[in-house]
Amino acid sequence: RDALSPLKEGRRSLVAEALSAAATLLKRKVIASPEDKVGVALYGVREKLNPNGFEGIRLLQELDRPSAQRIKQLELEIARSPESFEERYGYGRKVMLSDVFWTSTTIFNLAASPKQFEPRIWLFTSTDTPCGDGVVEQQAAETRARDLRDLGVQVEFFPLPMNGAAFAMDRFWDRVVPVDDDDYVGKASVTLDNLDRWIRMKEHRKRTLQRLPFQLAPGTEMAVSIYCTTIQARIPYPVYLLNENNKLLKSETKHICSSTGAILHPTEDIETYVEVADRRVPVSRAEVTELKNFGEPGIKLLGFKALSSLQPHHRIFHAYFMYPNEKVIQGSAALCQALIKKMLEKKLLALVRYIARRNAEPALVALIPQAEEVDEDGIQVKNPGFHMIRLPWAEEIRKVDLPLSEQVAPAATSPALLTAAKNAILGMKLEGFRPGCAENPVLQRHYAALQALALGEDKPAETVDVLQPDSAAIEEKAPLFHAWKSAIDAASPAPAGSAAAAAAAKKRAWTDRYNGVGAGAAGGEPPFARARREGPVGAPHTIEDMRTLQQNGDIERLTVAALKDWLKAQGVVASGKKADLLARARAIL
Repeated sequence: RDALSPLKEGRRSLVAEALSAAATLLKRKVIASPEDKVGVALYGVREKLNPNGFEGIRLLQELDRPSAQRIKQLELEIARSPESFEERYGYGRKVMLSDVFWTSTTIFNLAASPKQFEPRIWLFTSTDTPCGDGVVEQQAAETRARDLRDLGVQVEFFPLPMNGAAFAMDRFWDRVVPVDDDDYVGKASVTLDNLDRWIRMKEHRKRTLQRLPFQLAPGTEMAVSIYCTTIQARIPYPVYLLNENNKLLKSETKHICSSTGAILHPTEDIETYVEVADRRVPVSRAEVTELKNFGEPGIKLLGFKALSSLQPHHRIFHAYFMYPNEKVIQGSAALCQALIKKMLEKKLLALVRYIARRNAEPALVALIPQAEEVDEDGIQVKNPGFHMIRLPWAEEIRKVDLPLSEQVAPAATSPALLTAAKNAILGMKLEGFRPGCAENPVLQRHYAALQALALGEDKPAETVDVLQPDSAAIEEKAPLFHAWKSAIDAASPAPAGSAAAAAAAKKRAWTDRYNGVGAGAAGGEPPFARARREGPVGAPHTIEDMRTLQQNGDIERLTVAALKDWLKAQGVVASGKKADLLARARAIL
């Protein structure tokens, strides 16, 4: 009966929380990995519906791919009242936990080969003694849990105690699920609360980009695989369909003669040329292909250089990771490990020539060695291999000469100014930041809108823009920045008798009078006050937003970028001057 009662005052029941997490997972899979399969099972209910025929275990949803229909079904179940849920499924039936684990093993075995997927179970419960005091039943559950682990199943355990009651993991659960944290119960609750942000993060599977030979010297090479570790995530391109039957459209490019209107053959009728010294030099497609050929794909060692010679601004592209491929050439892993060890001892990087594929341009790449790291339990944290940093060519480096301003003369920095600057920087230090901890607000909003459209929701769910400054923290640290500014003003006074000094003195005098400091009456406009220009208004997102701006007379204050974004969202051409954009927007309204 506890599973249908609110976990806390004002919160949902255990069943509703579990089904909500399942719906959240389905929404994530639709975005991140639609080929995965998800199923939902209830145990302790009246009916039985499972491949083993065990009593009290009912498959609410078979293990299948996520879809809008399945998400809607779960949302209907979440909205059920406890009375309706009890009438539909029942509750309180005694079910052995070993039967639950056995049923899960059977479902995974029937779904597909374990090599084709990474099986995982999310287990929700509010009791820390599911088997009671029965030793035989506990041992059976532990045995079936081992069977799941042997199958490669990962168990995500969510203990949800009732009304803040104590939940002791050591009474049973730490013997069947991996637990390595003192506050496991509290952290599991936090993980559940953050699911809404987690579902809209697009996952990219680890894929091998290339499998290449790495030549260390003539006659000595090893096989390596190249992986992409970081790549910019973008909004997916739209798929064009025929509006009559929603069939996919195929796009083709054809060249048409401007004089005759005839369709030209791409190889027989069309020639290409390169303009050199006002002359058109014909170049065939075969010659262009030959010019691009710099050799077979692979990596060749050029030499070594001190690791300290690589600077952050030398990186011209995102990094790849190179890992030995033992399947192609036996001994590649041992050779790679020896090379990494020696390079780390001598603090060296390797310079190599890298050709990714046929007819690809060669690249100059630095290889940064990375040794294998394992944690206290012997689990690998970092893979042994090389980070590949693409370096710029001579033609790609831009020399920028920035003249020093006449008003900024280099001088000795006072200790007070250094202390004030240090305090301000330390006050704004982000201790918990790491690359990958912030979600892209553009993608979050995009997938929230797609979710609303697919599920027929009234409006998209609110998304969190994690790039918004923490106003409370900045307000708290404001004295540090005021002290820094005062130190700067004290360290670099304006030259006496200059116009800048006079203006600064005049401004300080008016500020003092306005704030009631010093002699003289406060009030009046400052001599340096100017009429404030109204800034741009917030960007509209819907037609109603734009109509409101039109009615208030604020449409003219929109920026060109905001107008273009709005017009693109309406499917209208967004090129031209601001007057053209405004005319199109008014025509839509």
